[in-house]
Amino acid sequence: MSRSPKPRNAEAVPKGQQPQTPGGLPEDCWDEPVALAILRTPSDLEQLQGAWVSVNGRRQVEFLISGNRFTVHFARGSIYFGTFELDASTRPRTMIVHIEEGQSHHKGQKAHCIYELDGDHLIWCTPGPGSVERLTGFPPENDARYLCLVFQRETAEPA
Repeated sequence: MSRSPKPRNAEAVPKGQQPQTPGGLPEDCWDEPVALAILRTPSDLEQLQGAWVSVNGRRQVEFLISGNRFTVHFARGSIYFGTFELDASTRPRTMIVHIEEGQSHHKGQKAHCIYELDGDHLIWCTPGPGSVERLTGFPPENDARYLCLVFQRETAEPA
């Protein structure tokens, strides 16, 4: 049985007497550790884990994330995979994608992306592999120079 933490009794207790505590037990005054997992907000990396499906944008895409590895599967057949790095301290947040496999002219290239994450929704945008441009904000939705997609977390179908 766990007791909730209670503040210590700040009053002086005369020598030889037990402190008076609300619960009547000396251990009621002990500071018990609070579970950090309850207080900690999951990192972006933790929140991104899993399968994402595009619900808006000019391409249909499945985006799979496991650890710091990704797989992108475009509806017309192209598949890319590699690693990525996140910087959640910037606004907008940034993701640098390192393409290990995909179309031959993109292999070995980086893609500088920006993203926003809100629960089961992800907005993601890139000027494309090999571009040195670093976006400082989300471009208009119809700007063909960028691939901007809105994803929704894919949920497992009930068995």
